[in-house]
Amino acid sequence: MVTTLFLCLFIMLFYNQKTLTTNTEMENIIEIFKEYQKVPNVPFLTKFTSKFIKHYLDKNNINYKETPYHIIVNISPKNNDKNPRKILFMAHLDHPGIVFKDSQEGIFMGLNEPKDLSELINKNPIPIIVYDPNGNFLGKAYVTKFDNDSKQKVKIKSDFFIPKNSFGHLDVPRFSQDDKKIYAYNADDGIMVAIMLNLILERPRTKYDIYFVFNKHEEVYQVSSWNLAKKNRLKIMTDDIVVNLECLKIDPVNPDKYPPANYENGPVLQLTNKGCLFGYKNKGKNRAEMLVKKISDENNLEIQVGIISDSCDSRPFSEFGITPNICTITIPNKYKHDGADDGDVRSEEIYKKDIECVVELLEKVISSDPVDPVFFDTKGESLSEKVKQNDDITDKKLMKYKKRINERLDIAYRNIVKRGYFYPEKPFDYASDFILKIISYIKYLSNKIR
Repeated sequence: MVTTLFLCLFIMLFYNQKTLTTNTEMENIIEIFKEYQKVPNVPFLTKFTSKFIKHYLDKNNINYKETPYHIIVNISPKNNDKNPRKILFMAHLDHPGIVFKDSQEGIFMGLNEPKDLSELINKNPIPIIVYDPNGNFLGKAYVTKFDNDSKQKVKIKSDFFIPKNSFGHLDVPRFSQDDKKIYAYNADDGIMVAIMLNLILERPRTKYDIYFVFNKHEEVYQVSSWNLAKKNRLKIMTDDIVVNLECLKIDPVNPDKYPPANYENGPVLQLTNKGCLFGYKNKGKNRAEMLVKKISDENNLEIQVGIISDSCDSRPFSEFGITPNICTITIPNKYKHDGADDGDVRSEEIYKKDIECVVELLEKVISSDPVDPVFFDTKGESLSEKVKQNDDITDKKLMKYKKRINERLDIAYRNIVKRGYFYPEKPFDYASDFILKIISYIKYLSNKIR
């Protein structure tokens, strides 16, 4: 009787401690996320978000490597394995916004030719928050015209001077929460940035060689992950794993044939982009998919397997055929890009339960065993492998087109990425941008006729 009572008390104490740890962890993540909403952010001007990440890393004496494209943290295993299996986790630091050429004109970067937003603005100007190139708040201006094409130029009305390479974002509430949801200006990809940063700060023990990568440029055709994959800078091998972390729309592809995902039933184990099955160039099973699915099943985590069409940083790794073991773990975000893609301007919304699920899932993946039978099981189910047998997801013509675009942008944006601002300001900027633009189009045309 006494033994039974002691055992019950021990279990209750352990459970309460686990709950307390989980609650504390959530509080830390939400606090990081909340602070991140205050950081000025727009494509090609990621010095502010980069500074935010480096502040936490420096404060906690965590080593990192920075390039114009990435911030990389490596956590090596504490064992004698000379060639440990690698896991690459990625999240991205940019969010759609406007870069100003002057007080009247700019470009809305990071949106996907949003017809509805263009129609909305051309009827009713919408407010934007404006900062100077140093991140100082200037005031509120209005977008009065938006060209719904690849250039996405905007016309601006303001009652104050706007210097070149100032920037702005949609005027939506920065942060609020209730019992179930968080509402924020930048959940895509701010929540995954906060989750990944908190994971790093916990200094997790692992048997993997883990790389945490903050991609600086994702909203502009995945420029950073393209650079990372094309050069294979982290020397990812066929047996290694790539896990991208996103906060996207859930748009199922062929739901009559494949498992339909939705916004209510948990995070999505995403296996596709539009026209791209992850790892489609590599034969065999997707061990990333199998590992995540196994861990979610064993721990009763509510995960949806998703064949969806939104775009993310998993595509470049699929394009270069580095490994078949690629997946994206996505927190459903119905109003991604602050609703701008659909013309319904508002804060993004995500479920707290999805955050908790992703945190536990990632911790379990990190603490899993690289020699787990899932990596060698020839009978285990892999939806990716089934799709490969008669791939009706991958559009190879579209993939070739996107590759040509990426090859062109890799050249055209090279100096812009390195200098950290979009519009040229110095004579060298003008000359370099012009030359690289010409070379990029020559490259594009030569690839097209092959």
